Amino acid sequence: MFKKITLTLSIIILILSMAGCSTGSTPTQSSSTSNRGSQEIRAGTSTETNPTNNQQLLSIISENDANLTLDASADGTTQQLKVGEVMAITLESNPSTGYGWFATSSKPDVVAQTGVAQSQAPQSSSGTPIMGAAGTETLSFQAISAGTATLTLDYKRGWETNVVPEKTITITVEVK
Repeated sequence: MFKKITLTLSIIILILSMAGCSTGSTPTQSSSTSNRGSQEIRAGTSTETNPTNNQQLLSIISENDANLTLDASADGTTQQLKVGEVMAITLESNPSTGYGWFATSSKPDVVAQTGVAQSQAPQSSSGTPIMGAAGTETLSFQAISAGTATLTLDYKRGWETNVVPEKTITITVEVK
């Protein structure tokens, strides 16, 4: 009797997990627009198309493919990009605590987040990931059109509202 129940539960779990994998849809961009016209974009976005010039943003861009690579020391700076160029920002992150980086572009038609944030867990000397330890998160942004936009990156828990972020990084981006 116990074997039948265990087998039945295993089959149900398998079917449910397969059902989630077989959906043909792609994840959609999670965004909210404030009264200032800014757009908040969370890691996990998918391919996006800019309706103005129909330029498709890449869904996954590695840090090595970026035209400009920054870290937390870029806070408060102004960076220059040309239309179409990609900027990667690598920041310390520990997703096991529920925290992650949330990006807001003051003008998403000028600079927009592309793809999914890439998390990198720290590794031991043997090369195995160290679970629960802080690693890095790399967010990529693409210059869409000429102009100036301010990127604000907040380190916070996504489900917590009306809470001051643990860290905030602000970068001004001039696109030519």
